[in-house]
Amino acid sequence: MSLTGLISGVARRMAPTAALAGASYVAAKSLAAFTSPDARPGTSRSMDPLYPSHRPTTRLQKTFIAVGSALMGFGDPTDGAHIAALGDATSNGCFGRMRTQMLSDPTGVRILKERPQIEFNAHEWAQLGSLPEGSFGRAYFEQMRRNGITWSSRPPVRFVDNEEDAYMLLRYRQCHDFYHTVLDLDISVLEELAIKVFEWRQTGLPVGLIASAAGPLRMPSAERTRFFADYLPWALQCGAQAKPIISIYWEEMWERSIDEVRKEMGVWLMPSRNSVTRAENSTARID
Repeated sequence: MSLTGLISGVARRMAPTAALAGASYVAAKSLAAFTSPDARPGTSRSMDPLYPSHRPTTRLQKTFIAVGSALMGFGDPTDGAHIAALGDATSNGCFGRMRTQMLSDPTGVRILKERPQIEFNAHEWAQLGSLPEGSFGRAYFEQMRRNGITWSSRPPVRFVDNEEDAYMLLRYRQCHDFYHTVLDLDISVLEELAIKVFEWRQTGLPVGLIASAAGPLRMPSAERTRFFADYLPWALQCGAQAKPIISIYWEEMWERSIDEVRKEMGVWLMPSRNSVTRAENSTARID
């Protein structure tokens, strides 16, 4: 057995261990709630919340939250709550690329000004399901129904110490299911990791790189081989050439053809899919 195979086998057996993951989670939760009796003005321990869901934390607390969340997420990479906490704790200071993308695009500027959030009432959600086959809104509705997930399942941002950065992270998080839709990827571990690679190449946020580096260790050998041979090269190239996803006003595209949306974004599907499948078929500008 190769060293990689041995490490992967051990990782797959250790990841579900409740004691290890539980201890890490308890440590993270304890530190997140910790307030030093000698907190000084000007430190994050004495910081007032900057937005409703904000929980001010020190760098040490963020480190423990990141480690605990990473271990929990390693046990189940499809659990969005732990991946969200990992994203919160590791993203401070890493929003430069996203901010530049948004401020360089009129739509991105408008999103930052208007601060839209992804939410629906029952009537609005039913309307998406009644849109024509082949529309972006209908494809999104069907993808969510097929995978048994809801638009309201994305956790709020808690540990980012800048209000505008927190909104950008929330926007990125709430739009995650749109990326599944336009890339035609489901929620298996293999395809979630491909999405994370695409997101990291687009945004530069560490959570995508961490997830895509650790996730393959717990895959079966055949899936891991497929990830590195097919999904990883595609996700890196597609993410690099696509229009910045953070500057797309998805809510204004429901009735448009899903293939037109893909072409405008500059994305193409895995060769096994049957829609826009080649980079040269996109209409996005590639510098």
